[in-house]
Amino acid sequence: MAHLRGKISVLFLVIFILILAGCAAAPQNVTSPIDKGDEMGQQSAPSTENNSDSPKAGVNPSSTNSGSSSDTSNTENQHASEKTQPIGELEVHYIDVGQGGSQLLIGPTGKTMLIDAGKNNMEETVVGYLKNLDITKVDILIGTHPDADHTGGLDKVIDNFDIGKIYMPKVQSNTQTFESVLLAVQMKGLKVTTAKAGLTLDWEPGIDVKMIAPVSTYDDANEMSAVIHMTHGQTSFLFTGDAESKSEDDMIGSGVDLKSDVLLIGHHGSNTSTSQEFLDKVNPTYAIIQSGEGNSYGHPTDEVLNRLLDKGIKIFRNDSQGNVVFTSNGKEISVAQNPWKNTAGVEDHTKEVVPIPQIPQNPDTSTGDLKVSASIDDASPKQNSTVAVTVKVQDGSGKTVNGAEVKLILHYKSTDTVYEGKTNADGVSTLSFKIGRAAKGFTVDGDISVNYGDKSSKAQVSFTPK
Repeated sequence: MAHLRGKISVLFLVIFILILAGCAAAPQNVTSPIDKGDEMGQQSAPSTENNSDSPKAGVNPSSTNSGSSSDTSNTENQHASEKTQPIGELEVHYIDVGQGGSQLLIGPTGKTMLIDAGKNNMEETVVGYLKNLDITKVDILIGTHPDADHTGGLDKVIDNFDIGKIYMPKVQSNTQTFESVLLAVQMKGLKVTTAKAGLTLDWEPGIDVKMIAPVSTYDDANEMSAVIHMTHGQTSFLFTGDAESKSEDDMIGSGVDLKSDVLLIGHHGSNTSTSQEFLDKVNPTYAIIQSGEGNSYGHPTDEVLNRLLDKGIKIFRNDSQGNVVFTSNGKEISVAQNPWKNTAGVEDHTKEVVPIPQIPQNPDTSTGDLKVSASIDDASPKQNSTVAVTVKVQDGSGKTVNGAEVKLILHYKSTDTVYEGKTNADGVSTLSFKIGRAAKGFTVDGDISVNYGDKSSKAQVSFTPK
């Protein structure tokens, strides 16, 4: 009996030892590779957050490694969702630069991005606008394409602020304006990264910034415009530069997600952009149009305005509302106006932003109003050239107006010059003038006023001597 009790005691002792051994070994099976690396004094596995070719914060968590078990994957997705919840506000300022484009983005942590900077004559406005907001560094600077009404102020921005990274599409221009930008880049020892579809820009944590165009290479500089899609939480913005229908078609064909709450209307509202198919894909709640009051191009066109109105899109415009500011907290978007202006060298330092209502945009013109269009035969004339501006005047029903008084004021660098004329039976007045030795590379704006009886209207033209 004693012998039996001894065997039982030994058996229980063996089982007890095995249990202890199993408990001691179990933690070794759940040690993560990162923990092991730390124990060995090695760095943890590198993060893909700053790799433009890899997913980063804010990207759909479903892109994680499909080899993980479903339980592990669900846990990772939950953690990723917690980390990418929007914190703070994103501000998007559509700066009033007249007939041109410029957008300033300020992230929740204060990082900045500037897309375009208007024409040469608006460079002080853009610089002043940024300084008024106490900005000292532009973390990302984007020139969507070389046209002067988008890149004219970039050189002054580069001169006046610390610059992080610069993006511009691979398209050249032989204008003095574009050469000034390249010289400013060179003088500061900066480099330009080619803007193209497929790039992910490293900007603010949790905000997804993708460059979705140009998809291909085009002969037209407008089609080469860099297009940016930005997502902050549940809200999104699309910045289009002057991208036209071919680029829009290629973006649609690329399968990229175009859905956006706020759409910057392409090419200032020209009918060469914002096709119905593209607008349907974006399906925005808000549209913002950057164009100059009474511009000679007729921007925004009735065709584009009607498309927006037919879809019930809320329209905001720089030409009638000044600087427009959209603010997103990641869930909701609000719209306000920044009344800051920089006129005649006198700066208004107010930083107040005030809510603004949507201004209903009715493209239909009443029969009593004048419709004025203007064109110039050479937008890049040589010095001492003769240039002609043609003005056409119609009434609201489209009939030509004979005998309307036309005044053209040219704003040269050092003086203003006035030319006057009257429309003929075809409703046309042609004003020819010699530009003399006008300053090379300086954009001369021409303000046109038309009067007929008690009716009046305005238009604009511009040229840059080479």
